[in-house]
Amino acid sequence: MPPFSLLLSMQAAGMVIDYLGSRNQQRLGEMGLKISKSGMEANIYQTRLETEEASLQAMKDLRKNMGSQIAVQAARGTATGAGSALALFSESISDFSSDERMRRMNQLFRENEIKAGGAIQQLNQSASRSQIWQGFASRSLNTLSTNPKVWGLSSNKKSSYGLTPIGG
Repeated sequence: MPPFSLLLSMQAAGMVIDYLGSRNQQRLGEMGLKISKSGMEANIYQTRLETEEASLQAMKDLRKNMGSQIAVQAARGTATGAGSALALFSESISDFSSDERMRRMNQLFRENEIKAGGAIQQLNQSASRSQIWQGFASRSLNTLSTNPKVWGLSSNKKSSYGLTPIGG
């Protein structure tokens, strides 16, 4: 039978390896979370870019529409700053403004949705980290024996596991 000190040192080495593995697992989880955050930031910037592109296209369409209206009014000989021509311009601008507000609201909704997903991922990462360290603690405590025979203490002696007995 191998000496007790060898078995104890092997057990300690196993606990150290388990600790290093748990720490590595935690670091990999944190790196994954950082990558995920970068992806979320990219999605937010993509959403903003799409909104700006849609706004630009809507502005171009508004200019084309107003140009057509001016051309039609000029062909009719109608003044563009009064009456029905002005009402058409005002309606076109009002529609554009309304659509722009809706685009901005949709953009904010998508950004908040992405950020909420990030918060959920961060909570999941925290739970995972907690499970890793709880598992390590559990495995570490389970490797320590409370059997007096393992520690070389006979059952007829009053054992304090190496501590000074009370009243001794």
